[in-house]
Amino acid sequence: MGIAGLLCALSFTFGCGGLTALNPTSPSPSPSVAPTVITPPAPPAGQNAQVINGVVGLGASGAQSCYFGRPCEIYGFSLEQDGGVDVTLTWQGHERALMIQLYRAGSGLVHEDLAPRGSAPRISFRRTDLAAMDYEFRVVNMDNAGTMIPFTLAFTRLN
Repeated sequence: MGIAGLLCALSFTFGCGGLTALNPTSPSPSPSVAPTVITPPAPPAGQNAQVINGVVGLGASGAQSCYFGRPCEIYGFSLEQDGGVDVTLTWQGHERALMIQLYRAGSGLVHEDLAPRGSAPRISFRRTDLAAMDYEFRVVNMDNAGTMIPFTLAFTRLN
């Protein structure tokens, strides 16, 4: 991670918003080892809501390549029974900086979404037609500059 990326990451860690407009001065090196899927812990029994705070960009730890080689973060989850999910993704930046994809783990795209042009940096959707199985969210950085973008992904399992 470059100096600018480190400073940007530290600014989010300490709640200081003064460095959020920094752009990288050069591309980050590609990871030399295969990235791994980040699987957040399942919520305790009886709780279906989960909130994930993350950063996605070329220099983010665990960043992978998704959707035409763009950097992304992947979060796995399971539905124990048929149901659905209610999802909200918010971030800092322009409204088209991030995209979210919902995949059946290892077998195909179920849903993808971008915020409408001229809207807030927020995507919300509900899918009620999901079978009991493993799924993953992919938060994709659509920013052509590849800047690191902090985000919050909140979802509720609907059973």
